[in-house]
Order: sequence, then C-alpha cells, then structure tokens
Amino acid sequence: MLEGLPREYDVIVVGTGMVESILGAACARIGKSVLHIDINDYYGSEWASFSLDALMEWAQKQETAEINIDPQDEHEKIVPISNPKDVCRNVHLKWNIPETTEETETTEENASKPMTLDVLKKQSRKFNIDLTPKLYYASGGLIDLLVQSNVAKYCEFKLVSRLLLERNGQLENVPSSRADIFNSNDISLIDKRLLMKVIMNCSSMSIDDLNEDRNLPFIDYLKKQKLNDKLCHLILNSISMVDYTATTKEGFIKAKRYLDSIGRYGNSPFLFPLYGNGEMTQAFCRLCAVFGGIQFLRFPLAAFTLNSSTNQCTGIVATTGERFHVKDAVICNHAYTKSISESQNTIHRIVLLTNQSIKASEKEEITYLRLSSPDETGIHVIEVGYGPGCAPDGLFLLYLFAEKSQTHAGDNTDKIIERLLELTGDHLTRTNILGQFTFDQIETIGLPPSSIDKLFLTHGPDGTIDHDAAVITARNLFHEIYPNGEEFLARAPDPEDIIIEDSSNTDDTSTTNTENEAL
Repeated sequence: MLEGLPREYDVIVVGTGMVESILGAACARIGKSVLHIDINDYYGSEWASFSLDALMEWAQKQETAEINIDPQDEHEKIVPISNPKDVCRNVHLKWNIPETTEETETTEENASKPMTLDVLKKQSRKFNIDLTPKLYYASGGLIDLLVQSNVAKYCEFKLVSRLLLERNGQLENVPSSRADIFNSNDISLIDKRLLMKVIMNCSSMSIDDLNEDRNLPFIDYLKKQKLNDKLCHLILNSISMVDYTATTKEGFIKAKRYLDSIGRYGNSPFLFPLYGNGEMTQAFCRLCAVFGGIQFLRFPLAAFTLNSSTNQCTGIVATTGERFHVKDAVICNHAYTKSISESQNTIHRIVLLTNQSIKASEKEEITYLRLSSPDETGIHVIEVGYGPGCAPDGLFLLYLFAEKSQTHAGDNTDKIIERLLELTGDHLTRTNILGQFTFDQIETIGLPPSSIDKLFLTHGPDGTIDHDAAVITARNLFHEIYPNGEEFLARAPDPEDIIIEDSSNTDDTSTTNTENEAL
C-alpha cells in the first residue's frame, strides 16, 4: 500500500480541513515537497460535504483502534493519534418518513407516490450536505485568497440571492442596496435618511473617528443616531450581523465588510459554492497536487514520531510500521491530538431536509437569515436547494447553528426549530420536515499551540458564517514555518502562460517568448 512512496518530505500535512488544505497548497507553491494525508476516505475532515448515503455512513461513527508502535531506538518517542471524528459528538439522524412504500397507506386523498427513505436514497448523489455550512463575503477573506492564488479557477459560485429578516413575527426581505432602501414602503422617508447616514458612516469612517464611542454598545450608538428599534434590529442582524452586546467597533468593522461586498459580484454581499463547501478544501488540495504535493486518503496513520532528546517532531509512522520523516514541519489538526477535552466549547448544528422553502419564491433561491434578540446569541440559518447542486429538485437543506459556542450546548434542536416555524407560518410546518440531522461540534479554535518543536496545530470550524479565522491561521502558521519572506500562495500561472523552453532550438524558443510577450 505504501510501497514506492518517498520516505522524506519538507512538510507533512495531516488532515484535509480548510486550514490544512490552504497550508499544504502554500507550501507546495514555494517548491517544498509535501505529503498531504487523511485517515478518512473523503476530503474536508470537519469541512466535508456528503451525499446522502455518505452522510448516513458518517453518522455511524466508528471507533479507531489504537495501534501500538514500538520506538526504533532510545531517542525516538511515539505519540499515538486520536480519532479525529471525536470532535463531532451526540450525532443523531432522524427520519420523519417511512423507509419503504410498503409502510405507507395510499388513499384517494394521497394518491401520489409518497416520499420514502428509499426514494431519497435513490437520489443520494444529488445531495451535497455540508458538515460546516459557510457563506463567502464577496470582498476580502477567502474570496480574495482564491483570486490571489488562482485557485478560483477550480471553483464555481452562486450569489446568495435572498437575505431575510425576522420582523413582526414573520420573514421579510432585507433591503440590500441604496435603491432597495429608498424603494421600501416599510420605512418612512425620514427614517430612510437616518438609516442611510448610519450606513454611510459605517462605510467611510475609520475606527479612530469613533473616538470614545468605539467601546459603546453598538445598539446604544445606533439609538444615539435616532434610529428606531426596527432599524436598529435591521442593522444589528442583517448588516453588521452581531449580537446586541457587541461594541460599536465590532459593529462598524462587520458592517463595513458587508457594505464593501455588495456590488462586487452582484446585489448581494455573499456567495455560495456550487456543490457545497467541501469543494473549497478540494480546490486547495488540487493546487497542492499541481505543484508536486502527494495527496493520500485512507492513510493508515498510527502516530507521530519525536526525538525525545530535542523534543522535536521528526515525522509520522503508519500502522504498518513504515516511517515518514520531515525536515521543516508536521502540520496537524488538533482533532488528531489528545488535546480535546469534555469541557471544550461546542457548536450545536442542525440540518433539516424539507420539501418546502422557508419563504415562497418564484425562482430558486439561496437564502440567509439571522435570528437574534437582545437576550440571546445569534442563530444563523442558511437554506440551499437544487440551484447550487446541493439537493434534488423540490427539496431543500436548511442549516441552523448558533454563532457563539457554549460550554454546555445541550440539545436545543426543538426550541430552535419551533422558533423558525413560528416565522414561516403555514408555508413550512413540521410535516414538511422529512428528516433532521444534528450533532455537537467541538470548537478547537483558540486551543494552545503545540509544545513540540516542528509540530504545528491547526483548528476546525468556528460558529461564524465566514472563513476568516481559517485564512488568518493558515497565513500566520505559514510565516511561522517559513519566516524568511516566502510569499503566501502566490498566483499560480494559467496553462497558457507556461512556456517550455527547448534547449535544442534557441531560435524557436526566442520567437515563442517574443510572441507571448507581444500577446
């Protein structure tokens, strides 16, 4: 299985999550030899997207037996890995439909073919279900990195076409542009002018311009600008997307990000990847492979190897006993180490499979909604369907998760679902929910770095809707590993830009170069 695989590398990357995949690509891009492995048979780790069959298989989490590896000599120390799936706990998959048609009763009122689990399984490959659903701000963060590195050529996106707001016990569309605001019949002319003034301040003012207001609760700052409760709710939940406890500084930074993103690719600040978020990790893995990195799924990883006298990570060892040595760094997700404890904060995630959208529309929508109130943290709601290639036609995936993790998240599934259904009314009810998938995701961001030299630990997803933390961590770790000014993910050339010189014919090569320069 491992025959023919080189035994020494500059960098070994363990795990194919977002941070690890970005780092693997960045190291390969500067010419380093990279071995990028995952013990799973799929890319993405906690960021993966699954077909329906694959999700059902993943939900049946299996324990991995610890393999005992003996040190080669007195200087080698063996550090066994943990099961990376342990960061996802309390996994439950519940169906509200029968498994087969034999279990249903067909009456005159219900003469059409009923939905069953067997029917869904036959369309399994039409599902792309995210473990960690995310949106992409059109400006900054991961999108800028995709463009900068030319990894964007491996990706396709759609605009998040509908932003909704909880107001007066129902769901309303969010005015996303200046034109939308002034065309709104729900906002008076005076309130429109006050709202636009605050939006312009958020877009143009620097944090220093806020002076003593920067540490003021953002809600108090908005009220100082004479905004009513309805407009304060609009800015907090649909533009800044912060809790009521956020400071003005935090509110301004996030509002500016939102406003800068509108208009870059359309009248929406957000993009969503076709076929789910798991495509992003694969895109960076592809770039790593293009520049010589070796990708290896289902790698039989047993442990890390250390030099006990120097406390330096020297590589990894497979369950078969074969060792792979590293020169510069072993990059590994915290999930593979024994640093995860029961007291870690968790993100409670809910995925609902429905046969109705949360709000009627004449076209296929990608929808985002943020639920919040003065006494609770925000809950993100993302709905996707057939348009981005995430579900069969007529079915929808509804993702719900709290923005901020909690020490004891518990199972608030019913409470969160009921709150949403109160807003959807008769359009989406319990009978429209075909199945629900829930789990608690242990948050590994913010854990202390490794105490072992040359072993660099990454983290999994957080509760935000963006990838900013992953991009920042990847960039910082890259410059920590290579601090001598190497460029982080320089733009990869397009195939038509690559000129292969022929040393046997200098004149022809010279002509080709000139022609390409002229073009």
